[in-house]
Amino acid sequence: MKVSLPLMVLVTVISLNSPVFSQSGETKIEYQKSDKIAATIEFPYSSEVVEDAIKEYMGKKGGKSDRAKSFDVYRNARLDDTDPEIVDVYFKVDRKIFKERETSVVYLLIGRPGENVGARTSDDRFKVSDSKELLNRMAPYIDAYNLDVQIKHQEDVVKKSEKKLLNLKDDQYDLEKRLKNLQEKIAQNKNDQLLQTEDLNRQKEALNVILNKKEVSQGAKLSKQ
Repeated sequence: MKVSLPLMVLVTVISLNSPVFSQSGETKIEYQKSDKIAATIEFPYSSEVVEDAIKEYMGKKGGKSDRAKSFDVYRNARLDDTDPEIVDVYFKVDRKIFKERETSVVYLLIGRPGENVGARTSDDRFKVSDSKELLNRMAPYIDAYNLDVQIKHQEDVVKKSEKKLLNLKDDQYDLEKRLKNLQEKIAQNKNDQLLQTEDLNRQKEALNVILNKKEVSQGAKLSKQ
């Protein structure tokens, strides 16, 4: 069976954006002109989706972010609901383009409450393991968030397609109504033509009768002369 192109494209999109459950690692990232050890993870999603997912995830834990040196910072946050310790959580999402596909790299630093992370030494490993664990816990959430975004987008596409179909059906109804009226007018016009033809023939006959009378009258006058 031949599969239509739009369906093939849709299947491809869904396949490429299936949950990946990425695993975190660690790297070094520049913060305030010096390298810091950070946890990192990559997602095959747009940076906008990943940033929004992180904001929603942290927001559900009561965290409110502010901006610091290209990082979103959630201050006095808890890494787990049962964790008595509070920390400052620094997120950064970088957008990458590879072969026309967009991916996002997330960097995560955890700071002590009120700590100036910029003054941290390059070998400071404060809660690096916890940072990686947090990213691993967030990965399924971000995958699910991306899927919800896809669903919402596809629902909007479906609604637009449905609306377009309804508009086409309305156009068809209007065109059929106009066609019916036009066909009725054509039929009426044909009937009027028949009636007019009959009237024209009668008028021509009447004209011939008058012309004949004239010829007869003129012939009689000539014969008398």
